[in-house]
Parts: sequence; structure tokens; C-alpha cells
Amino acid sequence: MLKVSEGRVKFLYNYCQQCGGCLSICHKEAISFYNRQDGTKNIMIDSDKCVACCKCVNVCPANRSLQKDYLLNFKREKYFLAYNEDLTIRHNCSSGGACKTIIIESLKSGFVDGVYSLRKLDQYPSAIGEFYTKDNIPTYDDIPNSVYHSIMACTEIGKVQKVKRLMLVGTSCQLYALEKALKGKYEELIKVCIFCKQQKTLGSTKFLSKLLGTSVEAPYTFKSQYRGTGWPGVVRINDKSIAWEKAAGLPFGRRLWCVPGCDICGDPFGMEVGADITLMDPWAIRTQNDLGETLVTIHTYNGANLIKSIPNLVAEPKTYEEVRPALGEGDIWRKRALVPYFKGDEVSAIIKAAGDAEIKQRRFIERILELTPRMPFIFYRVLNKVIPKKRDKILKNII
Repeated sequence: MLKVSEGRVKFLYNYCQQCGGCLSICHKEAISFYNRQDGTKNIMIDSDKCVACCKCVNVCPANRSLQKDYLLNFKREKYFLAYNEDLTIRHNCSSGGACKTIIIESLKSGFVDGVYSLRKLDQYPSAIGEFYTKDNIPTYDDIPNSVYHSIMACTEIGKVQKVKRLMLVGTSCQLYALEKALKGKYEELIKVCIFCKQQKTLGSTKFLSKLLGTSVEAPYTFKSQYRGTGWPGVVRINDKSIAWEKAAGLPFGRRLWCVPGCDICGDPFGMEVGADITLMDPWAIRTQNDLGETLVTIHTYNGANLIKSIPNLVAEPKTYEEVRPALGEGDIWRKRALVPYFKGDEVSAIIKAAGDAEIKQRRFIERILELTPRMPFIFYRVLNKVIPKKRDKILKNII
């Protein structure tokens, strides 16, 4: 997070959402970073170069405020289960390949003139920001599947050329930074939000590598694959793989090894940044299968038009009641309830107790997992089951 204090721009790591927008917007080259051991970045500001123009502060998504009535929107939205009609693409991509299909076919059909998204890298960090046009249309292999460690996706915005209709694809924080940083580069904007409640540090990947009997060590030349090969798919690190449903329980169910700034973001659907659609997994409404689908939430007329206009994309309409179990409204409410606590605002005794319990339990479980050697999978399953979710129990009293 960047803020102005006593006339100077200052960086607060504990609120940073790791988007990288500040690095790209600074024309004085006053902002740089160094890598932390957990794979996240520490921002450094050269006070001799900084002119306090505050462009970096303006694009910083950590400066957002929560809007009221967030959860009331869900009953009014439109929903689809979407996937690529090609079975091979559908099998190989995350969640049926809807996101990649939207990017590629939007460019091929001329629905948009440019797309800013990600390009796959062979080694860590697995992806980097990329600007695509009709002259630079990616293949399905060029775009990464899901990536479950933080990526500064906004660092390559210097590649973006001025276009009539620009599509931005990213998480809520990334969309916020991109829209502000790219102002003047587009006449019309389409925003595709990748649902996100928690970005991960490398601690999560290191734990998964332990499960797999491999290692992730500096200088981090490992190769990884998250998701794809059916749904929910697999995790592959180096030459070892494990089914996603086995790998995800502890790191994601217990919100372990999260990027600190994710605790102050209560907008996993991107509605507070004006996303046209949100793409997410159909958790709880679909079982493991060999193909996969993406649950698409439509927020705007442009979003509805986008889904109708994409060649090779199958979109099956669903009702709110049919998809409701996958939306995770209760967990989103709990996350938003704790945002003021993590921002350091004054909160009620119950919210403070829930926040304190969340921090202590995360650290406790992370410590156990980091200190113990590789254990049989049943150990992790039992651990996940027997430790109560203290945050949820405390907040249950005020729902």
C-alpha cells in the first residue's frame, strides 16, 4: 500500500496487494522492489527521485473502501456455466477453458482490439503481464492456467497501445490498478474479473512441494502447473503431481500463506471495480470430472453481450438458486466483516476476537506444516478436520 504522509509517499507492506501498478506508473523511476523470501515484493521509494505526484497512490488498490449492500447484488445477477466446445482444450485448461476462450476468440472475432492479461513462463513466477492484439493473438498454450502464487501482473502496462475497445483480465485489485493506470489508452473498457479471495506467497507452493516429495528453493527455477487436466485438475511441481482436491484443503480452506494485502480486500467478484463478468470455479455444484466448466457471473449489459458474442464458447444459463452454493456468500461476508480489523480501524469486540483468532490460527497451522517432515496424506486430512475454524465460530454469533 502506498500513502502520503508528511508530504512524502510511503509504502506499507502489510497492506500491499502485490499488483505492481505503482512500479509501472512512476515515470521518475523512483519506485523499485526487492524479492522477499516468501516470493512477494517489498517496494522501495527513492526520495531523491520522487516528486510526490501521487500517481502511484492513485492506482494503489489497497486504498479502496468497502461499498454497502455487496451481497444483495447476487440475486440480481445472471449466471452461466461456460466452457470451450473443443473437448481437448476443455480438458487441458483450468475450469473448461472459458477464460482463455474469451481472450483468444474476442481478438479473433474483433469483439475487442486489445487484451491485457498474462503470458505463461516456463519457470517461476509462471506468468507475466502481456498485451495482446489481433496481430499478437495467443494460443491456448501461451496463456497460463490458474496461478496460485502472487504475480505482479500490472508491471508490463508499458506495452499497451491505444485501442478503441480494451479488455482487462485480472483479479479485483489488478483491475483497479490497470483501469486507472491505463486511462487514455482506450475508448471503451471490458473488465473480466478472475474470482480471488486469497493470493498466495511461496509458502503455499513450498508446502505443496513437500506433499509431492520435491522441493522449491532459491533461486526458484522450479516449474509448476496449477489446475487443468480435468476438473478441478492437478497441481504439478517439477515432475511430480497431485490431485487438486488433495492439495487445496489446508492452504485454501484455512487461508494459509496469504499475501497480507488480501486481508483488506473484500471484493473477490470485482463488483466494486465495475467488472462486467466474474469467472470462478463451480465449487459445491459440480463434482470431479474429466472436462470442467467455469461459473460466469454477469454484472453488466456489456458482460452479457460479451458472453453471447464469443465463438466456440458454450454458455449454459443457470439460476441464482442453482449456483448459490458455489458463490460462497457466507465466507465472503466473513471476509468483508474483518476488513476493518485488518486495516487497523476501530471495531467491535466480536470482530476483534474473530480477527485475533484468525491470525493466531493461521500462524499455528503454518508453523506445524513448516516444521513437520513430509507426512502421509491422511495426517493433513485429519489435521484439517480436527482443528476448529475459530473465525467462523465467533462470527456466527452476528450473522
